[in-house]
Amino acid sequence: MTGRRPLPQDGAFAAAAMASQLRRWSDAIALWRDVFRSGEHDRLAAACIAEAGLHLGRRGIADHMLGQMTEIPEFLIALVNGGDIDEDPVEPLFDFSAVEDAVAAFRDMHPLAELLPPIDFSSPTQSGRPSVFARLGTPKPTRVSQQIAAMLDAKDMALLRGYVQHLIDRKSSPAALHWAILGLLKAGLDRNDALFRDAIQKFTASALPGQERALADARLYRGLGYPALARLLLLEAHARSGRAKERAKIRRRLARLAAERDRWLDDAAILSAADFGAPSAEREALRQLAGEAAAREPLENAFDWLLERGPADRHLYAPENRLLMVGNTLGCGGMERMLARAYRHFSDSGAFDRVDLALLDYADGAPSAFYAEEAGVTADNVLRLDREGTAEMPFSLLPGSWKARAQKLHDHIRETRPSVIHAWNDLTGLLAAYAGLVAGCPKIIVHFHHAPEVPRSGRAEPIAAYPAAYRKLRTRSDVTTIFCAEAAAKGYVKWWRVPQDERFAVLYNGFDWVSPTPDKVAAKNRLGLAADALVVGAVMRFAAVKQPLLWAEAAIALARQEPRAQFLMVGDGPLREAVTARFADAGLSASLHMPGQVENVPDYLAAMDLLWMTSKTEGLPNVLIEAQFSGVPIAAFDVGGVGETFRDGETGALVPPDDVDALVVRSRAMLADDAWMAQVARKSSEQAQTRFSSTAFFTGLSRLYAI
Repeated sequence: MTGRRPLPQDGAFAAAAMASQLRRWSDAIALWRDVFRSGEHDRLAAACIAEAGLHLGRRGIADHMLGQMTEIPEFLIALVNGGDIDEDPVEPLFDFSAVEDAVAAFRDMHPLAELLPPIDFSSPTQSGRPSVFARLGTPKPTRVSQQIAAMLDAKDMALLRGYVQHLIDRKSSPAALHWAILGLLKAGLDRNDALFRDAIQKFTASALPGQERALADARLYRGLGYPALARLLLLEAHARSGRAKERAKIRRRLARLAAERDRWLDDAAILSAADFGAPSAEREALRQLAGEAAAREPLENAFDWLLERGPADRHLYAPENRLLMVGNTLGCGGMERMLARAYRHFSDSGAFDRVDLALLDYADGAPSAFYAEEAGVTADNVLRLDREGTAEMPFSLLPGSWKARAQKLHDHIRETRPSVIHAWNDLTGLLAAYAGLVAGCPKIIVHFHHAPEVPRSGRAEPIAAYPAAYRKLRTRSDVTTIFCAEAAAKGYVKWWRVPQDERFAVLYNGFDWVSPTPDKVAAKNRLGLAADALVVGAVMRFAAVKQPLLWAEAAIALARQEPRAQFLMVGDGPLREAVTARFADAGLSASLHMPGQVENVPDYLAAMDLLWMTSKTEGLPNVLIEAQFSGVPIAAFDVGGVGETFRDGETGALVPPDDVDALVVRSRAMLADDAWMAQVARKSSEQAQTRFSSTAFFTGLSRLYAI
């Protein structure tokens, strides 16, 4: 059999566009996900994944991708509001010989055609199969892989580049070029670098007989991070092969790919137990589920199996008087601070004989330990749920790094037998629920501290299955969910697509707060600010979701109208330098004060006349509560639970999201009203004490912990 025409250099984009154009929606989701995972052309990939998810009725995937977009295209809005549900085509074979025509049709017809990158379909001049004597003069693939591994270990990019150029010049075999390409990628070379693209071009130009072309392409694309494309290439090769021995070899590759992708049933029609080399407990467990399980996400499949089948020997253990808290980190953040305070409180209260803490990431002295002192812990007190290690059934059903983490957590639960597990937020909630249910914990609490836009903005694929997993957990009496704000609860009702009921209970965060001084002039003096300065402040993480650059635009607009304005921005993050540069461009560097990440936040709040919050989304922002305790009025975008932290018009101003003009207008009005400003300190402090006291918070948790 003659080899088919090779894929273009940008084969991943071409195949994904082809799947969308041919309405092969399941393939489109898988192919565009690989593109999205690579970090290239995010807007195009996210929109095409959402389109496919909406057509298939897979709203979890669609909602996750819609959460990635700052502006949703009109054609997707129309699909959300009533698009038809499609089915995938019956024919399984992906005809790569038609890829150029399909891409051309995509460019002509698809609403996002202008976002598709240029794809070169010109046929490369194939070098032909080298003679035996020529092959003797080229490096062997095994030797090439060893040489490149040594250069990667030595971190010698110049040597690596020179070696790859040498391989290209020597017209090395596709197998040798395979290792060269993957070596460049592992070394961090940009995929658009001329050397990388030249190596791909030479690989593509190599003439290969029979099915070797498809198999070589599949192997390379798998290594480049496009496993969905590798799978389709292997399926093509399997369908076109006429030799039983070759077909068996291809099935074994498909089986390995299925195991790596945690998608055991994708090709159940052609794969048998023998293709996996040994019995697969995961595969057999999933085969027990209904036939439609293969169309769902691995995380959803895992929860389906656990809740519908479950371990045969599962039973509730006799609990010890212990509490287990499970969180992400103790890094600088509102939720992390509440976790630290809750851990310290219940460790010291005597309500439990022992309180344990498990975290996904923690290291003494690292950013992940910012609130370690407040919690009273060191690494010796923390069970670190890292991704290293092996997992047994049923934890091996979980996707990726979830396996080892859930296994570690389960083993700890079985050993310590806590009466209550308290997990903080979405991912840790699902890990704790899975491990706790398998172990037999009688009570599992999942505590949500932000609006759903936060997890939806994450890139990890399992996020698409969060709503389905939590819908299943809501049916269980041993799993309780609580939320930090009414707005957060309503957001999750919408994301999970369930009716709001008593399981969406709200528990506000609580604080013990004593303002360091009622003397604002003294507070300003300590920070080197003039007594008559109008200090507008922020305490934030300089990240995109907090929109610090929009904050800067509002500050610049205010400064043009109020020359006494000074701006005090407390915190750190990736956008801090960009904010500094924006103030400099506006000639306002002298008006900007940035102390960085601090522990004595009250000292900085005491110097502020007004606090701004310009976040894109929030759960229940602690800093606004702290500002109220300090008597500082607030002007903030009306997102998430912001409006639950103060009274609009009495102790602050709610303005429409992203409306800089409204923020400036309301701020000027407040700052100019001396009588109103004088009343804020008393009113805001009274409200904060009533709604956000530590006593109320810890009393609420104690009631939840009671068995």
